[in-house]
Amino acid sequence: MKNKWTLWALAAVLAMGFAAAEKVHIMWSGAITGPTSDAGKYYAQGIEDYCSWANDTGYVSGVEFVCETRDDQYNNANTLRNFEEAVDRGDPVFLGYSTGGTLQLKPLVQEVGMPFIPASYHIGNIDPPDNDYIFLPIASYSEQVIAVLEYIAKVSPGAKVAMAIHPSPFGRAPVEDAKKAAKDLGIEIVEVQEMAKGLDYTATLKRFENKGVEYIVYQNVAGPVANMIKDAKRLGLKIKHAGAHYAGGPDLLRLAGDAAEGFLWVTAYYMPHEDNAAAKFVKELGAKYGRPADTIESVHYPSGMLAAAIAIEAIKEAKDAGKKINSESVYQALLKMNWPNKLAVGPVTYSKDDHVGVDQLRVLEARNGTFVPVTEPFSSELFRKVHYGK
Repeated sequence: MKNKWTLWALAAVLAMGFAAAEKVHIMWSGAITGPTSDAGKYYAQGIEDYCSWANDTGYVSGVEFVCETRDDQYNNANTLRNFEEAVDRGDPVFLGYSTGGTLQLKPLVQEVGMPFIPASYHIGNIDPPDNDYIFLPIASYSEQVIAVLEYIAKVSPGAKVAMAIHPSPFGRAPVEDAKKAAKDLGIEIVEVQEMAKGLDYTATLKRFENKGVEYIVYQNVAGPVANMIKDAKRLGLKIKHAGAHYAGGPDLLRLAGDAAEGFLWVTAYYMPHEDNAAAKFVKELGAKYGRPADTIESVHYPSGMLAAAIAIEAIKEAKDAGKKINSESVYQALLKMNWPNKLAVGPVTYSKDDHVGVDQLRVLEARNGTFVPVTEPFSSELFRKVHYGK
């Protein structure tokens, strides 16, 4: 009888412990279907799995995370409704997605004072005005494109470059900064072409060839980029290809095959084949939560993880400091963040005047079916000169 009551008491204590866990909601709104969903679906899975890992490991003592990944179909009206629901519920932080949706919400984010971590790396998200509460996980599209232009100028001085971009604010985000940087680098951007989805790109590529284009730099997601570089290979063109974060990675290799050989790509994330703690962590989580190889190898999987991780780390810092978990305490924690993290090539650091998390990037090149780094992690000084005049 004594053992029976001892077990009952232990069970009651455990039940009370579980009941005492504070539930903290985090919502992500992004494209699981619709435009750019070939990136968004993996990004959502990264958020889901990092949240599950945080709960399973008790990463934040006394907190249970309830993470929702909402499919907004790349529709700004849906994004707005999701954000308003999160605000009404009292969520302490919001995870966003598209450039257009983030720019639309920017004044409202400022008004309600909710920290906002987008998948869009557009520098305009954090430029004045209304820029206190949005935090980029990694360096902006502008810095990414300028970084790859710097590399092109180094290996091919005086090169002629075309830009092929997504027909959206996301695609257009780095164009003006890229044009300014090209002048400093002594290379020429001869044309900027928006890419309509699913078309044969023969005419565009022939026009580029006739203009003497040596490199195409992409600001897009991998699907359209794969179609264009496969068309270039089919046509026997000698044009080389390069792109910002969402344009490349293992997703591109899977879609484009050997047509991607030599593709130059810039990102702040490690590759799954690399021998380091970041790659190991991503692969372990993917295996733990039953993700297929396409998910684990996609760069968008750790991208989603990092967004969730930044939010959860800020919540942890607020909790550890004895603060009530709300938008203000999470905001204050973000402003002081200096976190080594397990996912990217540099630490996540923020301050009142710096809302870019990971400041470093690498240029990688597709060689024999994998992306290998051709630079060490670096920050682009030219980006700062071009965009900020510093």
